[in-house]
This record gives sequence, structure tokens and C-alpha cells, in this order.
Amino acid sequence: MAFAVFRSFLCAIALPAAFASNATPIVAEPLPDLRISGFHFPESEATLTSWISTMSRGPVADAAAATEKIQLHGWGLWTALTAETNQLVGGQRLRVFETWLTPDDLTSASPARERAALRQVVQLRTRAEEIERPELLADDQPSARVLGFTKFDPTAAGHVASQELLNLTSLNTLLQGGAQGIPPFPAASLAVKPLFQVITAASLVEGRYYALKVWPGPPDTPRAWGPTQWPGCVWLDLLGGGNGRGAMDEATATDGSTRTDDTTYPLADIIHYRLSAADAIAVNAEKPGTNAAAGDTAIMVAMHVSSRETARWTWQTFWWSPTPEDPHAPSSPAIAAQRPAQLRGAARNYAMALAYTMLAPDQPYVGGENSGAAVYAYNPWIEARFTPADLPDSLSGAAPDGRPAANNYGVQSNCMSCHARATYNPQKLTTAPRFSGARYVDLIDPQFVGTLQVDFLWSVARHAK
Repeated sequence: MAFAVFRSFLCAIALPAAFASNATPIVAEPLPDLRISGFHFPESEATLTSWISTMSRGPVADAAAATEKIQLHGWGLWTALTAETNQLVGGQRLRVFETWLTPDDLTSASPARERAALRQVVQLRTRAEEIERPELLADDQPSARVLGFTKFDPTAAGHVASQELLNLTSLNTLLQGGAQGIPPFPAASLAVKPLFQVITAASLVEGRYYALKVWPGPPDTPRAWGPTQWPGCVWLDLLGGGNGRGAMDEATATDGSTRTDDTTYPLADIIHYRLSAADAIAVNAEKPGTNAAAGDTAIMVAMHVSSRETARWTWQTFWWSPTPEDPHAPSSPAIAAQRPAQLRGAARNYAMALAYTMLAPDQPYVGGENSGAAVYAYNPWIEARFTPADLPDSLSGAAPDGRPAANNYGVQSNCMSCHARATYNPQKLTTAPRFSGARYVDLIDPQFVGTLQVDFLWSVARHAK
């Protein structure tokens, strides 16, 4: 079985055209070296650990310098994975991450791959049962109709295939054999989760303008704060017009009467692609009522990015912003200032938040405590709408400014804290780890007993068949 899965993986990466179906084969490309000064991939774990320790526990000046190095590292990953390749699908150039493999690619019997089909993004599961709740990420309002997929770079995909990590029998064998977790991913592994909104003809004003909700920053008092609650928008012009340079339409009349040239941005300002007929069919099957058609546009509103360069991975998350030089929290102008010159075009119009630690000062991998200020790092398009009921394993502690905080809303969450709890739990043990806000997670916490830790990737357990 292992050889069959791995052979399928290799075919999916580099299928000779003579043996391909009518679909356009895509070759998975590794992260390119764009010669960004100060950025290396994979960076040594010792170097990253030194930066993290200095950032959270070092003298002020040293901490600031280490923080900038970490921020540059996050931008380096983003710059490289969003770089355009020479591969085309439907006449459209693919970016590096678009060539990577989805779990469906790795489990499909068909080796030829087209552009990944957009899926409902299931982010939460309950404690007693693994109940999918797609409504958390895709309600009936177009402003929150978010679809996406998980992708593995060639190194991560090769590990998934060779270790049969998407095979339930393999996971059960490991668990029954007494393994605490799956074989760890190689240091050069990357996993991403891009999220898109589909712009249909019916959602356009005057046949060209689309109202895109814009993150206004976290609320003054922590609460669920999803896209449908954000007060303002910008207008994307599918015909390329607009002079937007940070202005937003706070009134947002649905008929477009409040739109101005200053609140209008050309489509080229955001990463996007045109749907093929097959893409549209997949979207309509996944999200009935979308009424997508060939030629409609998918715009990338957000992306989670993680790398296995440290044992707890690195975590950075991105979202489109009309003010990328002056983004709202959990990003900052200081983070934006570290963008390298090689980051150009639409990809430069995204904000970034990072979670290289759970708390500040950082705690050890095992035997630590939930003490210190929480590090908030979340994506407005995903976690911001979460309530305490969606983050049941949260622990109260301190906010980043040191004040007491419940840390149980999505706007008080941390990518590392939540992914550290990722497990395969076929017995549906009620003691198993669940989602949480920003907090410390001990990697040998008794809650993991009876489960299989999946090396911080919930996607492994979710997509295994």
C-alpha cells in the first residue's frame, strides 16, 4: 500500500504529458530561493530558537532585532510561495503554492491534476463528536462565503505519501502500537491553507464592481467579530479601474451609490484567478446557491502558512488589506516594514501576523506553565468569528499588554496554541485536546493520552481515509 500511494504521489508531481488525461498536469515546485537578504529556508532550528528566545526574554534592543528577523522570515516564506512560476492553467500563470498538492491529490487514483477545487473549510469539531461545522466559515452572506483547501509542498507531500499519513489504517496501526504521534515531518516541510471568495456575476454592481469586506481591527471588547460584522468595504473593479490607496467605503450601499474612485481598487491588487467550467461545477457542488460560472473570479482573501523548521513549527497568517503599510492588529506597521523588496504586485497587499511562541516570555516545550502575556496571532477571515463555545479548551491568563484576559475568543487566539493540540482521536475520547485560544500547551499533557498527535497538523487527521 505504501508503494502504491507513493507512486501515485510521484505521478501527480511530474506526469509526462503523453500519459496525462485532458486535464493540464501540474508539477509541484519547491520553495524558490529569491535571494532575500537575511532569509534562508529551511533556517536551522538552533537559529530560529535563538531568535525566539531573544525576542521573548532578551534585552530590549536585542529583542527588537530578533523580532525583526522573525518578521522577515515570515515575509520571506510568503514572498517565495506566492512567486509566479512558468506553469499555466487556462492561460493563467500559477504561483508556487498553487502547484503544491492537496490531500485529495495525495489520495486520488487519478495522477493528473488541475487547479485545486475549492472546498468548505471545516475549522472546528466538538469535544464528544467530530461534528463538522462549515457554517462557521461559510454562511449564506456573500461577504462570508469563504472556500479554500490545504496544500503541502513537495517535501511535506512526500512525507505524507511515504508514511501513509492519510490512510486511516496506518494511523490506527500507529495508535494501537503505542505510538504517541505520527513520524515528524522533515524540517523543509510547508503546509498552507489559502481562502478565497468567489465573485459571481450576480454579486457585481454595474457588471464590474464587487464589495469586499475589510478587516477594521479587533473590537475594543473581545467578542465574535466575523466578516459580516465588519462595518466597511472596498470596491474591487474587475475591469481594472480605481485609484484606491487605503480609503474604505464605511457606508457600503449595496447598489454601489456610496462607491468612489478612492474606495475602488483594481482586481490586480489582490491575488485571484478565473474559474474554469470545472472549477465552477466544483464550487456549486460544494456551496449550493453560489451559482458560479466559468469566467467568474476567485479572490484570495487570506492564507495560513506553517513550516516545520522548529519542532513546534513556525506560524504566520496573511490577509488582504487596503492599507498594507499600516495594517490593523494582530499585524502592525512594524511587521509591514520588514517586507522585502522582492515582494511585489498583489502579494505585497497582504498583512501578516506571526505566532512563533504561545506566550511572552516563551515557555519550554514540556513542563511549562500558562504564565506570561499571551501572543495573539489569528486570521480575521477564520478565527475572528469564534466564540468561547468554539474554543472550549481555553485558559484564562494575560493579554499581550499584561492585563487579565479570558483568552477564549477568536480575537484572543494563537495559531501555535491551537495546532499544538492537533490529534487523531478515533475513540472520540472526551478527554482529548480541543480547540483553544492563546495559552500554553505542554506537548506531553495527559490530555494526549489515548490519542495520536499529528505533528501540529489538524489536516492530517481530518483528511485521512
